[in-house]
Amino acid sequence: MEAPRKALTGETMHNIIAFNPLEDVRRFEESFNRLFSAPAPAPTSNNIPIDVTEQDGKVMIRAAVPGIAPEELEVTVEKNVLTIKGEHRHDELSEDGKVFRRENIYGVFQRSIRLAENLNTDGIAATFRHGMVTVTIPRKEEEKPKALRIPVTTEG
Repeated sequence: MEAPRKALTGETMHNIIAFNPLEDVRRFEESFNRLFSAPAPAPTSNNIPIDVTEQDGKVMIRAAVPGIAPEELEVTVEKNVLTIKGEHRHDELSEDGKVFRRENIYGVFQRSIRLAENLNTDGIAATFRHGMVTVTIPRKEEEKPKALRIPVTTEG
């Protein structure tokens, strides 16, 4: 410990060290629990991550679907809602097989996104590459205002 120093007024000044024994016990308990606890439960969300971008007059929705074959995906548009649906299946174990930890999510997944009104769903296309499905939708051509020529007649 550091020796006390004299303050300018002649009084003795001590260094103060923050000590909170309860915080130290809490940190020890957390470390102990992490070390000896059961594995953390697997995530339970079946939502797939997506990116929505626009380029060259087309909107692109890109979804991560690792482990899914393109023919196992169902991509639909109904009432201006795009839905990407599929199922993650796990390999069955033999009778003597054991699972020590399972963090991958299995089961049916589905992701829906409402589309903007100015998209041309007749021109929609979906491609698959490296576990990613990309749905491309062109924007509708903007209707240009039409000039209506009105003939002017004379009254007579």
